[in-house]
Amino acid sequence: MKKIQHGFTLLELMVTIAIVGIVAAIALWDSSDMLEENRAENFLLELKRNINFARAKATSTDSLIVVCSADTANIENNTQLTCSKDWSDGTIIVFFDDNSNGGYDPQEGDKILRAMAEISENSKLTFSGDTSLTFDASGRITSNPGTFTYCPNKDNENNKALTISQSGTALYNGDTNNSCVAKAL
Repeated sequence: MKKIQHGFTLLELMVTIAIVGIVAAIALWDSSDMLEENRAENFLLELKRNINFARAKATSTDSLIVVCSADTANIENNTQLTCSKDWSDGTIIVFFDDNSNGGYDPQEGDKILRAMAEISENSKLTFSGDTSLTFDASGRITSNPGTFTYCPNKDNENNKALTISQSGTALYNGDTNNSCVAKAL
């Protein structure tokens, strides 16, 4: 006759404790840094795609194409827009600038080609160049080039950068020590 066992073997107990430890480590892992880095990288890569689109559209249509940030409410109402100096304020748009004034005016024939989603409230986007990027028929920018810095939080960790050259080329730099805090003069 076989004896009936009651309880666990030492091996079963060790395997169970190991599994519980792994599940607890996964559950308690703080992934906020990774999420911030992904948010910053995804935003700048989408911005890079829109800048490359604007450059290609300018060369293929022999037109001026502008990339800038503008008030979201005015975009939705399809009214005249002035490019904002704060790239975090509103929505980044790409539009035909038929009247060459640097602003969006639908009555003058300007057309919005693309609009990006607004950045999250706790994030910030700065640009060291001009208020807008204007591409001419050669694909070059007629405004000052610079570097976009995306800061996904207030403490300047996990910042990412995207550099725009005078030729209109966008280069994703990745991690940066650039800050989104305005420096006092």
